[in-house]
Amino acid sequence: MDIRSLACFATLAEELHFGRAAARLHLTQPALSQRIRVLEDEVGAALFERDRRHVALTAAGEAFLDPARETIAHAARAKAQALRALRGETGQLRLGFTVIAFYGALPEAVQRFRSLYPDIAVELAEMNSPALEAALAEGRIDLGILHPPLLTPSLAMAALPEEPMLLALPESHRLAARPVIAVADLRDEPMLIAPRTIGPHIFDRMVALFQKEGISPRIVQQVTPMTTLVGLVATGAGLGFVTRGIAGTGRPGVVFRPVSPAAPALPMAAAWREPQPSAVAKRFLETAIAAMAERPE
Repeated sequence: MDIRSLACFATLAEELHFGRAAARLHLTQPALSQRIRVLEDEVGAALFERDRRHVALTAAGEAFLDPARETIAHAARAKAQALRALRGETGQLRLGFTVIAFYGALPEAVQRFRSLYPDIAVELAEMNSPALEAALAEGRIDLGILHPPLLTPSLAMAALPEEPMLLALPESHRLAARPVIAVADLRDEPMLIAPRTIGPHIFDRMVALFQKEGISPRIVQQVTPMTTLVGLVATGAGLGFVTRGIAGTGRPGVVFRPVSPAAPALPMAAAWREPQPSAVAKRFLETAIAAMAERPE
């Protein structure tokens, strides 16, 4: 019993005239008559009394009309929901992110996305980049905001704006009053840095920044996440680089300064399991890119 036949029945029940009903349905009268006969065979009862002069619902037709209309309406709603899911307007988004990412434009992007697409349930999970790659590869999350390069071949990504890095140092430090700090002046300073296992690319670039100035960083502790690094700077444990987003939150006893030459920016990307992100993930990525583009420098 198909929806099209039910729609033919409901339209004929309203018009009680095969010609007018066929015109509304964009069918020929013989095609409409055939559909009604097939439907009556399926129901096992005549739904219309008809002769050359009039058409009327039988008792069976009267009883069949309201359920038929409800079925048609349910089918229309089901189709609309399916199309909304296809367009990424409903469903679920499992979004993974690093701590660093959430100190940028990501919270605003999530809030905007929820406002634009209230029928999408957003599930958030904070992890480091290697853990995010594993979660994506295993299908536990739909989209990850992390720090490339990616090490998992089955993942694809779209680059996002990089995060500039600033030096965090105690406000009582001898260099704290300078608006820009020369990297060469950090010789022998105790440095805090994220473990290479978490971010080998940025670790190597930070070490190279020092080496280009003819010095080696004196790494006294490897620290993660960056929020903890800032806390350790406040205790006087050392100096370390953090993203502009984390620096923007401030910390009593800590100041943040650019260095010269400039510190390497932290790369950011959205990643998903190949071949394509889900429709919902695409919608979020569009929203996030717009939010990041509007973020002040």
